[in-house]
Amino acid sequence: MPLQALRVALTDQRVMTEYLPAEVEQRFLGGRGAAAWLLARWVPSKIGPLAPANLLIFSAGPLAGVTFGGLTVTTRSPITNSVSHGWASGRWGAHLRRAGYDLLILEGQSPDWCWIRIDGSQVDILPATRLLGLDTQATNQALRRDLGDEYAVLCIGPAGEAGVAYSAIVAEGAFAVEPAGAGAIMARKRVKAIAVRGAHPCPVADRQRLDQALESINRRIAASDVAAGFRQYGSLYYAQRAEELGALSARNGQSHTVSHASAISRTALAQRGRRESRGCEGCLLACHSAYIRKNGEPVAYPDLEALAGFGWRCGLSAPDAIILVNDLCLRLGLDVSETSAALAFVMECRERGLIHAGNLAWGDLESVVGALRRLGQRQEKRDILSLGVGEMQEVYYGSSAFAPQVRQLAFPALDPRALPEIALADATAPIGGDYRYAMIYEPFLVEPPVWLPTDPSNPHSIQGVVPRLIWHERFAAAVDAAGLCRRLALLAYQIAPAELNELLAATLGRSFTSVDVAKIGERIVTLERWLAVQYGAGRDTLPHRWTEEPLEDGPAAGKLPLLNDMLAEYYRRHGWDEQGRPSEARLTELGITLPA
Repeated sequence: MPLQALRVALTDQRVMTEYLPAEVEQRFLGGRGAAAWLLARWVPSKIGPLAPANLLIFSAGPLAGVTFGGLTVTTRSPITNSVSHGWASGRWGAHLRRAGYDLLILEGQSPDWCWIRIDGSQVDILPATRLLGLDTQATNQALRRDLGDEYAVLCIGPAGEAGVAYSAIVAEGAFAVEPAGAGAIMARKRVKAIAVRGAHPCPVADRQRLDQALESINRRIAASDVAAGFRQYGSLYYAQRAEELGALSARNGQSHTVSHASAISRTALAQRGRRESRGCEGCLLACHSAYIRKNGEPVAYPDLEALAGFGWRCGLSAPDAIILVNDLCLRLGLDVSETSAALAFVMECRERGLIHAGNLAWGDLESVVGALRRLGQRQEKRDILSLGVGEMQEVYYGSSAFAPQVRQLAFPALDPRALPEIALADATAPIGGDYRYAMIYEPFLVEPPVWLPTDPSNPHSIQGVVPRLIWHERFAAAVDAAGLCRRLALLAYQIAPAELNELLAATLGRSFTSVDVAKIGERIVTLERWLAVQYGAGRDTLPHRWTEEPLEDGPAAGKLPLLNDMLAEYYRRHGWDEQGRPSEARLTELGITLPA
């Protein structure tokens, strides 16, 4: 069935509904795949990220609204100048599909700040004056008070309003769209929030077959030690293994050792107070949770990237400090990985004497909180911290060697010197340096699932790294296109490829093989790579520190990623040229037709 898109032309406040060509659904399914197709046709390289003609695309694949899903947000990034997609859990994507739409496309720029209400075919663009300045949780609460709990709300926070480059969109006051890029575009379009109510069930071709597939997944989750670990710790379940492998490094990657490691362990964070699940409706994994204050107010429970970023990279030494800063980022609408990278980078610049203003220092909670609160306020003179690592490195001479970024996007704090999979993923991701593009967490599993292409005996070995990364890239792309939860399918490895095939077949009423789904993923990955090339993305590499300066201590001491060796194989296996560019013949082979 052709995908239905809701287009909102903000400049003249028009609302249109249209169907995409049937071939888009056949070749890309929906979700992230359909969004990449739209970007390739409607956002050529001459349209810059901050131009009104840039698109902001919210999409949910066919499984969203049917089973455990989420949403994907796609645009041309103001951070990298290239293709960007982010993903978030929650029910917003499901509501979009139940309202009758597979995609929401924002184009143009609203004359004044607004918010959008979608209730089936009724779409309203409304003044947002009363919402300006509210944090993401307060915005969510205000709109749901007015509209009712049956609406799902996503919004930007004060950091987006203030123009922070790495501001984030937050769904339901709880789920950040990661990695960064889309929040600044939503702010540029002067859209504070989007509330959607979906009242109609999504069609399912074979309900009995769908229920059988879901029952198989639920049985695995119920019996899985990994799933039990995620219910207890969320993604912090991997923190202990990450430390054992040397993937947690301190002071912006200068060393492995921190004296406070045991104080900020996953156990210490889990024991800080009463928590309740914020897991998605119907999902047995329940991988999100929040601490509950005495007044009933929720406080976001940190993920692995927050612990690695604030606790190790920036040196915060107490659980309460990490909890406070992580929750502040969510409320202000700041990307955790970008924020921790920017803070650590400035701390090192001050340590080296490149910056003399400000007071940011390793482990100084007061200065960190002060810096974050300033990011949520409009400044007469823009705070340089609001630019992000990619731009700041161009200001301070010699700092690019230790700026934790690839193609201007900060990479998360898991150290790429410890794990070649992470290094290769950070270096090659078309969205910029973020391994979550491929969701490759397999090195942290004691027993990887049997459906992965290999079962490595040594996580530090480069043997088998390339096929494992490519498998993850393609499966992650297919999962995003299908509208399935990537935390369930990849972060916790609870959905086998054969089960994804069954879910799609039962929902759409046509057969899917593993080859079919892998080809959809391959098509999306290749198209996004082509877009990155068209937008002028630079070469695949890592900064000097992470390619030339091995850690002197810890399990990864003396190790460096052999990027050149891996890149040659990576390009060859993808069928790209020696610079990593897909040829027209390769695009044609995959059935990707490009605009003239």
